[in-house]
Amino acid sequence: MTPPPAPARIGDGGQPDHPPGRLAEVVGHGMQRQQLERQVRGGALAHAYWIAGPARVGKTTLALALASELLQAESWPGGLAAHPDFWLDDRQESLGVDRVRGPEGELGPSLQHFLSLSAYASGPKVAVLANADRLTLPAANSLLRLLEEPPRESILILTTSRPDSEHLPGTLRSRCQQLGLGPVATPLISSWLAARGRPKLECETAAAISEGRPGLALELVSDPELASRTAGLLDSYLGCSNLGPAGWLELSRELAERGRERELAWEALRTWAAFLRTCCTLAAGAEPPPGPPSFRAGGEAWARELGLQECLRRYDLAVEGLSRLAEAATARLVLDRLLLLTFGAFDSQPTAPAGRVRP
Repeated sequence: MTPPPAPARIGDGGQPDHPPGRLAEVVGHGMQRQQLERQVRGGALAHAYWIAGPARVGKTTLALALASELLQAESWPGGLAAHPDFWLDDRQESLGVDRVRGPEGELGPSLQHFLSLSAYASGPKVAVLANADRLTLPAANSLLRLLEEPPRESILILTTSRPDSEHLPGTLRSRCQQLGLGPVATPLISSWLAARGRPKLECETAAAISEGRPGLALELVSDPELASRTAGLLDSYLGCSNLGPAGWLELSRELAERGRERELAWEALRTWAAFLRTCCTLAAGAEPPPGPPSFRAGGEAWARELGLQECLRRYDLAVEGLSRLAEAATARLVLDRLLLLTFGAFDSQPTAPAGRVRP
């Protein structure tokens, strides 16, 4: 038997920190997984898939799991990364036309060249193009032409967290079966992290402030200072009840200036949003999602004092702040607005829980 060709090179983004398993092993996204499992069993697969959702919510993980399932890669020596019928580009760099339809280069075969080859093993050829919004417009147009006449026995999976990118024509999306991924439930993420051997407090803290994104939670849970930093950020927020506008703006300045590349501002907003979600849940009389004990202690006080409507108004502000940061708004201005409105613009104002003041 002729030896298999060298597999397409894994991009700089690499694989997840563990080899991709079957679809059933992906955390969350149950409806999407079940749909793909039915299609695999029934032989009713689309020739191309478009997986969209927030960054680090599990899009590439789902794509790799589908590829692994289709290629039965768990039984292949070296797993999915070594399979000759698998192609992946998940680098951070922009993706030009040569990578779509050029000759074989230092990164391995182009997508078109890979799909034109006969499958080495029995089964389809599978290509995953992660973060498809990296495509240049000429590359996207070349990909569109490729999808208009897809090669037989081949499946292309595109992922993106920016489906409305100007580099992704609507006609490109229309040639694919679309799967939208939303946030994963906090208890699922917490249990998933715990199964990896992490302490309970770290798992619940990371899950609570991850915005339902398992990839982000996995990064957060690896930080040994996460729990203490989260507690400090919550104390800063709760302590604003004892301050006036000058104090609120000073906290905003500290968070915006201390944060390296806006990381602390992001983390503060994620922490406050998760806390306010706990407040809303408690005010509604429901059991809150997993989180650090300080979320529940402070949340019970705010829920009791403010009620559901006022908690929801403040939660909306925090979610809006996260959206503004995602749109590259200035962190200082986002935090200024959030704190001034949260503690100064409403008739009902929370008080600082006893023993909890801003450090």
